[in-house]
Amino acid sequence: MQSTFHESETGQAVIQNATSVGTEQLVVTLHPGGDSSVEIQIKENIPGNGLVSSSISINQTGLQRLVQWLREQGAVD
Repeated sequence: MQSTFHESETGQAVIQNATSVGTEQLVVTLHPGGDSSVEIQIKENIPGNGLVSSSISINQTGLQRLVQWLREQGAVD
């Protein structure tokens, strides 16, 4: 598996994995402003099956709760 990472000046970071059956992408987009939300999108493109995509948007309060929970679980410091 080959992985690449790139970021844009518009606040988007993309991690892409090329596998033997297709490509996977994790796209994180920052939306600064009133709600300071983060959108996380997962895309999977498998030839013959097409593109499968799902996403979630988390506002600043939700993101703080997520980080707190991850700390409680010992996943992050």
